[in-house]
Amino acid sequence: MRHTLLYVIAVCLMIGTASCSRQEKDLFEKSAADRLHAMEQAVRENLTSAGNGWEMRYFPSPDLPGYAMLAQFASDGTVKIAAKNSVSSNNTYKEEVSLWDIDGTQGCVLTFNSYNRLFSIFADPQSDGVGYSGDYEFVVLKNETNTISLKGKKNGAYISLNRLSGSQDWKEYFNTIDKLNEETFAGNDGIEMNYWDGAKNITVKYNEGAFSYIDDKEEIARGFILTPDGVHFYTGLPRANGKGFAKDFVLSEDKKVLKTEDGEAFISSNYTAADFFVYRFMNYSRWIYLPAGTDAQTNAKVEAIKKTASQYGAEITDIAYECYITQSMMGTRIRNYALRINYNAEGKQFSGKIDFNSTVTSETIKFSYKSYEEDLLPLLLRIDDGADQGGDGGAKQFCDIFCDTFTPQSFTGSALNMTQLMLNGKTNGSAIHIKAERIIM
Repeated sequence: MRHTLLYVIAVCLMIGTASCSRQEKDLFEKSAADRLHAMEQAVRENLTSAGNGWEMRYFPSPDLPGYAMLAQFASDGTVKIAAKNSVSSNNTYKEEVSLWDIDGTQGCVLTFNSYNRLFSIFADPQSDGVGYSGDYEFVVLKNETNTISLKGKKNGAYISLNRLSGSQDWKEYFNTIDKLNEETFAGNDGIEMNYWDGAKNITVKYNEGAFSYIDDKEEIARGFILTPDGVHFYTGLPRANGKGFAKDFVLSEDKKVLKTEDGEAFISSNYTAADFFVYRFMNYSRWIYLPAGTDAQTNAKVEAIKKTASQYGAEITDIAYECYITQSMMGTRIRNYALRINYNAEGKQFSGKIDFNSTVTSETIKFSYKSYEEDLLPLLLRIDDGADQGGDGGAKQFCDIFCDTFTPQSFTGSALNMTQLMLNGKTNGSAIHIKAERIIM
């Protein structure tokens, strides 16, 4: 009886084991076939369910600049892409419709399977045979309601899709980025800034959407994207004490620094506004006067001079502060400041400058009249309106406007980007808007 009972138990165990094995085998086979299909369907439904589309943070290559684009996926297989960048839309807002699909033959792959000029150019080979090293097929790594993580199938760069809120206007999205760019990086190519990693300062240089720094004598480049939320790096800047990399920065309320969420790391300017005024002259730049942003009284004075010149057949085309270097008899290099005036007269183009006496500190700039170049005399005699002062009378009219003790400040109010300044006069009450403009050498 005992042997019979053991036999029955053994048979039952064998049947139970076989049954479990068969269920596990069926489950595994079902997962292999159906799980991928289920993921494809889930990704497709997620993409098309975003009524206002997705923000795409697209890095064609990890250490190169990234680009923010917007994409709206429709269930009919079309996708509308919007962009505003220097590569694919000439820095103007554009939209274009193309095709998309989910390809499950080699995993779950989001593919843009027709050409889209705003997007596909990043995957096109250029004259160097490489181009921007982008992709048009992306392996789906993670599919969540508000975020989809992707990896380029060919070149391997990681990118993300972030669901847009229903109220986000697409053009306003890019307008917000433009405003942030004006306050941080526009025109700042080649500028060195300071990065505090939480323990020490590191000099970082900005160039076209990337920061570079020296690490053990090697120059390291780190590309980033500007979004309405701030600055997003692909890899990021190194953090102290083994904390990895700082990837996301926002502009502080006082617009003095870009800082991480925890406030432990930040990027700041190396210059005061007056320092930056001088610094840009060292990079073959001039500071051109802009009526827009300048106070009304100053503009009225400039217009009065232009009107008088026009009555006598001369047209003033632009006015700018310049700097030039001379050497003393002892060989000392002397920095000289002047006001450059370009004008047309009698069908010819002329250019000349008014030289200043100057005192420049880290906070203020003081200019006063010194002399003028002979090339400026034809214009100065015209605007002097017949007064018997040679050219001095006309030169002093310019200096009444453009000479004073000035306190410069950023035009945008941001300490990070001072490629546009306001020169606030201490005695004449002027507020002159100037912009750094590179001189073609």
